[in-house]
Amino acid sequence: MRAAVLLVFGTTLAALFGATAGADMVVQRWGTAGFVQHKGVRFEQAGQATLMHFDLAPLPKDAQVYRARLMFLAGQGYEVSYQAGGTASALRLVGPYYQWFDAAAAVRQAVQHGQRQLALTVTGPARFSPADVVLEIAYEGALQQRVPQVTNLKATYRAGQVFLTWKEIWDIAGGKADIRWGEMVDKVKDCTPLGMTPLEKDQEIRYHIYRHTEPINARNIGRATFLYAVKPGSCYTDEAVPWAIEGEHGPKYLQKGNVLKRAALELNKPLPPGTGFYWYTCQREEKGYYAVTTCLNGVEHTVDITAANTVGPVEEKVQPPEPILYREEITPLERPAGAVHHEQWYTWWVPPPWSPYPKRYDVVVSFCPQTMLKPAPLVITRGHAWITVPEPPQKAAHEAIYLSHCSDNPNAFWMGLNDSWYTLKSREQGQWRPFPQMRTDLLVAWLKRNFAIDENRIIGSIGAWGMMEIERADLYAYLHGWGQPEVSKGFQCFQRATSVWGPPSIYANRPKEENPWYRQDYGRWVREDPARETPFFIIHMGWGAHFTEMGWPPFPRFLRGMIEAKRPFVFRSRIQNKLPVIRRDQSVPAFGNCSLDDNPGNGDLNNGLNFDAQLNGYLNWDASSVVDRPDRWEMTVWLDSSAPLPQCTVDLTPRRCQQFRPSAGKRFVWTNISLDDGRTVGKGEVHADRYGLVTLEQIMVTIGKNRIVISAM
Repeated sequence: MRAAVLLVFGTTLAALFGATAGADMVVQRWGTAGFVQHKGVRFEQAGQATLMHFDLAPLPKDAQVYRARLMFLAGQGYEVSYQAGGTASALRLVGPYYQWFDAAAAVRQAVQHGQRQLALTVTGPARFSPADVVLEIAYEGALQQRVPQVTNLKATYRAGQVFLTWKEIWDIAGGKADIRWGEMVDKVKDCTPLGMTPLEKDQEIRYHIYRHTEPINARNIGRATFLYAVKPGSCYTDEAVPWAIEGEHGPKYLQKGNVLKRAALELNKPLPPGTGFYWYTCQREEKGYYAVTTCLNGVEHTVDITAANTVGPVEEKVQPPEPILYREEITPLERPAGAVHHEQWYTWWVPPPWSPYPKRYDVVVSFCPQTMLKPAPLVITRGHAWITVPEPPQKAAHEAIYLSHCSDNPNAFWMGLNDSWYTLKSREQGQWRPFPQMRTDLLVAWLKRNFAIDENRIIGSIGAWGMMEIERADLYAYLHGWGQPEVSKGFQCFQRATSVWGPPSIYANRPKEENPWYRQDYGRWVREDPARETPFFIIHMGWGAHFTEMGWPPFPRFLRGMIEAKRPFVFRSRIQNKLPVIRRDQSVPAFGNCSLDDNPGNGDLNNGLNFDAQLNGYLNWDASSVVDRPDRWEMTVWLDSSAPLPQCTVDLTPRRCQQFRPSAGKRFVWTNISLDDGRTVGKGEVHADRYGLVTLEQIMVTIGKNRIVISAM
């Protein structure tokens, strides 16, 4: 920052406004370095713990303590306690950001007992730098310094969220709307999904956000809820400085020409440079009031609370957050005549529990109004596993609506994340959840409210890496792509999984559903409960799967598990474009052990046909003539004319039946009628197995089509 700006910010209350009388809320910091007011802090080692002693002499006697935040500027996994009534009492790590501990009770106890020292015990990481520890205390006193306050504070309510904007006291971009990273990089210390941190050599600016259920002023701000400390440049939404690598192993260089992206709350209206931004997800049905104050070098201006930096009331409701349209691209298509393609980009501010930490996501909805069906199928597409932006489909005259959204940062194979990232929690203290799948449910519900969606024709285009969508027969009619049956097997996968989840050992004693190392084994999952339904799975290779690095070995095991559990799938379909419309509310065939199947091998890349093998690849069925009744099931199946032989033998199991749901052991008769000449080419009796599944083993299927009939005895 320039010297002239420093002079204004550093001007004392006496110089600008004269002395303040009465009780103010004073905010100051204790630490050993950086922007602190009091350096009376002492550290000593006590075995595996560190004792921190803060000199509280600067606090007025019997001062009312409004809050105290203990912050570690680096590291994770700290546990902090103080002595209360002869026993150790733990400080609480405050959500939803988990970036500071609530030390208010510890400070209040010390003040109330006339203690001039606050002793805190830290366990966790073996080492940390004293310079990275800051204790911020807000207490009743006399404010001795003022800095310029923010102005033009506004609040917008939308779908259970309040969006605050204000004019900052310093614009990191210098007013330039389309500033590029080549111009910005020297001003930035760090950039994460939580925001940008300016390079703060001379001084530090923070904007403190408060919420209350009554209008906020200088007398009650101490009773307002402190929400967050926002950094300058909060209107920018980049998640990282755009570095790139030249060649496979370097050197590293800055992508200077990238324009920084700014948040937008309206279509085609990004927030102006110099605009502060914060979003809050409503917790209760009530009126909310907000204030934003300026904090310079740890000293907060809490006296001038006016209409310029307060807002309210806001009528708040508890609702799932909804995406906000900020850009739309409308592209004319060559055909059919008059058709246009819409690609709508939304910004979505998502709190826990749907995200690992409060985070903004991009969401893209694509459709062609002239050609999409009514109601329309919904195709949910995934992007690559190493980026966190949507990858919408090519612009075309689609019959379906396409939803493209994001995984988390860092991307964990679209398989969930440990929520310790960008917090003070360690991987051991964090919890894994399937966040992308949880957000998918929210987005599907949102789309249903805004478009006519055929909920029985929701398709998962899952691409590579994880395949958690296979668990969701209640949502998807079918999946296409390939996924990764065990994302821990290839060396790339194991390294990434260990990094983003933490090692398997930290989940050993947790419930299985909270253990990603257990959940991600779909060779196990498809076998363990054959009665559990799965979406029809059209598995194909491609799109940069990198199986040699990412893990081919688990795929043959997974495929064998699909066959043994009698699940509906095709691996490397030779007739994918000929398959019928697959609906969630209609039965599908599960083929297995086809005599025309290739050998995918045993996981060794030198064994079998590997990626080029096909299983069930030439088999087809007629979805329009399925009979699915409690006592009878019928389907016409056939072998495609492209098959190398005119007939095959194959196992067939009715799956995802709507009414045909036999009890274990129930007897049935079956017939196989050739539709070429009406002959019965097979018949017999069969019992439902212990899972209620009826399997016809090695029936004949021909190019001429076969009608399969299963009837209760």
